[in-house]
Amino acid sequence: MGGGPKDMRAERDRFVAFAFSAADLMLELAAEGQVTFASGAARLLTGRDPNELVGQSFASLVDEVDRHFILNLLANLTVGGRIEPVTIRLLAADGSPGAVCVLGGCCLPRHEGRYYLTLSNARLPGAEAALANKRDYQTGLLALDDFETRAGERLKLARELGSEVKLTLVEIVGLKELAESLPPDESRALMSDVGALLRGKSLGGDTAGRIDPEKYGILHANPLDQTAMADQVRDLVRKSGVDAAGDLLGIRGATLDLHARGMSDEDAANAMAFAVQRFASEGAAGFSLRSTEDSLKALLNTTVSRVHALRSAVSGRRFQLVFQPIVHLDTRMLHHYEALSRFEDGGSPFETIRLAEGVHLIGEFDLAVVSRVVDLLTEKRRQGDIIDVAVNLSGHSLESTVFMAALREILAPVPELRKQLIFEITESTQITNLVHAAAAVRQLREDGHSVCLDDFGAGAASFPYLQALDVDYVKIDGAYVKALQSREHDRDRAILKGMVWLCKELGIGTVAEMVETEDQAGLLRDFGIDYGQGYLFGRPEPEMLMEPFRPDADGPARRRPG
Repeated sequence: MGGGPKDMRAERDRFVAFAFSAADLMLELAAEGQVTFASGAARLLTGRDPNELVGQSFASLVDEVDRHFILNLLANLTVGGRIEPVTIRLLAADGSPGAVCVLGGCCLPRHEGRYYLTLSNARLPGAEAALANKRDYQTGLLALDDFETRAGERLKLARELGSEVKLTLVEIVGLKELAESLPPDESRALMSDVGALLRGKSLGGDTAGRIDPEKYGILHANPLDQTAMADQVRDLVRKSGVDAAGDLLGIRGATLDLHARGMSDEDAANAMAFAVQRFASEGAAGFSLRSTEDSLKALLNTTVSRVHALRSAVSGRRFQLVFQPIVHLDTRMLHHYEALSRFEDGGSPFETIRLAEGVHLIGEFDLAVVSRVVDLLTEKRRQGDIIDVAVNLSGHSLESTVFMAALREILAPVPELRKQLIFEITESTQITNLVHAAAAVRQLREDGHSVCLDDFGAGAASFPYLQALDVDYVKIDGAYVKALQSREHDRDRAILKGMVWLCKELGIGTVAEMVETEDQAGLLRDFGIDYGQGYLFGRPEPEMLMEPFRPDADGPARRRPG
């Protein structure tokens, strides 16, 4: 390489050309974060000319959702270090959400105290959707369902490109309690700092999620030192002003290699989703500190066989149905049964349904259950028994127009069952497309079926669901029923009364689940709840043991003899 001025200019021009081939906008920042130089398509990305950017804080150009994340990235950028490409959103000149960009950067040894950033207009498929994902309001990390989806997409892409990625699951015991002990502003700052730290370690800056209040997941390509990360979390706690509390945090986790030999892309994604769900439900309590990593690796390997077994059970209809009665609380007359699934392996039905949702088998499973119940009701009708039965449909299924077409095809030959077959919408995972779900509910009701919304009051989405979905019944989450007789839960009782009042105003019937005592049943009836379900009225049984409703029947529902 020549050393003359002409050669130096040529070398400079060459690197400038390389930079612009990879980026739309180049920025130089001072140590304090102010833009000192800007060149490129500034107007395209920010709505401003390059000279208008000079002197502004770079963080002020970034959407509020990503601002804390960017500040954390810059604060942790060491001399000679790089910012791996991450997806962020800028602000437009009028302060509205602007362009979605891929950000990269470095801090050169010869220019200590300066940051060099590149911004490229993100034209990649899914970039816009990635930033639209639901985020945890405290940390800015992806919520559980969106984390599973986004991590699955990233994993599939990485495997297609031959890149290796890993999943690290971390539990930070005591962080939630510690944050709640701080003043509100300091608590928000601490949780935002933790979220920004974890997000900065994730692949593309958009594959870290908050699995539950103290459990987190990070999909990453670069090595992740868990010990160093734990020290960084403790440092953030000390920075919040709690000197000794950082030493009290219990931080434990495991890293999973998602490139097991012989595992297909689909099976790897399914195994990852199931591992996240298992970690969410059991956490450190389910895995000892020494064996956490081995246990999760074993789970990753065995999940593949579970997925295959589930596919086989669904396609071969190798599952059983049991029926639990729902009765009028005032008369104890049978109103209808709920059909519940049981599997040959004896595993948790809830966990199996979550697995079916995670591996996109839930629609096929829901259709298989509907077919079984249709056959049963047809046979019962032939015998002279007119029985109403509720069948669970996953929110995922309702969002699919293909599923709805298949469901209506099953129901078309049996119009006489329309008033007998009730559909109960379950929320084991969040409904993401309420427009499609509302259209599905409307279609089912127009066809003559009643629709019930399950687990009402269990999550933040319940009231938006009630607003969007025109249902006939809601089933109130059993946690409110369990809390009824405790003086410590007056708040829950007040909320329960409010939900009942709201449903009465909307003309929606109410069902209380998990009713186990007469005292509970009496209180629920006094609150104005219409129907009850629980062991007090009958356990799930293979046979329908209560007499079906007869218009001329007297007295409460009766169990069949034998």
